[in-house]
Amino acid sequence: METREYHLDIGDVELAVTEWPGSGHPVLLLHATGFHSRCWNQVVSRLPGQHIYAVDLRHHGRSGSIGEVDWNVLSEDIIKLVRRLDLSNVIGVGHSIGGYLIARAAAALPDHFREILLIDPVITAPETYKVAQEFSASFSAKDHPVSRRKNQWQDANEMFSRFANKEPFSTWDRDVLRDYCDYALHPESEEEYRQLACDPLNEASVYVSQAYSDAVLEDLPKLRLPITLLRAEYKGIDLTDLAGSPTWPELAQSLANCEEVYLPEMNHFIPMQDPALVAEHIAKALGK
Repeated sequence: METREYHLDIGDVELAVTEWPGSGHPVLLLHATGFHSRCWNQVVSRLPGQHIYAVDLRHHGRSGSIGEVDWNVLSEDIIKLVRRLDLSNVIGVGHSIGGYLIARAAAALPDHFREILLIDPVITAPETYKVAQEFSASFSAKDHPVSRRKNQWQDANEMFSRFANKEPFSTWDRDVLRDYCDYALHPESEEEYRQLACDPLNEASVYVSQAYSDAVLEDLPKLRLPITLLRAEYKGIDLTDLAGSPTWPELAQSLANCEEVYLPEMNHFIPMQDPALVAEHIAKALGK
């Protein structure tokens, strides 16, 4: 499939966009914390001829990294992006924080979205936000183990070899892991080692600032469009357990028009484990 890569100025930051030109209702894909738009390659390859956009969130991939990490700012980024691209009848698809952002954008721009697919979104139970805020008061991004993630790599091959047999990456489809590694590092430079495009401290800041993302609860009643929720088994909130599902088990019941697909055999990384399953649900939303 033809691929276009460009930067879109949305005001105070430029977001990197990967676009696969095609026909039909546009699809907008938003990735999880710490990842990038090309983690969707294996999903996109199963939707030939479809017009698809995937975006690197602020502080991720090739997008700008301006300001403090703030989930409300990230939400506004996606709202501005949808307007700048002039998308309508869009199928919004988001994984993890991407699901949170798609939900908030659809609530803010109901006339732009046709249907949304939330994949294990970081939308937690109302009571957990207060608990998380109390915890975060004494737990900074520098305290999070992700902030100490290895950040000097020879190349993508070294990353792939290191992660292939290490959880949770060992649960991923091999081609998705390859795509993640191939696009995870800054471009070649004169330095001996290459660093992650998503700085580990920024990634840790996303996890810690999640505690203050409860504005989404006010948006849930505004979501009247069809929603499909793919959800792994919930085992409680643990900011350091990246493979555990963060999704509120009663989320589907809190939405007006939601079909839940419960996947207890899978972990939080559903699109990485089974890109074909995700593509099937997108095709269903597209009426295919």
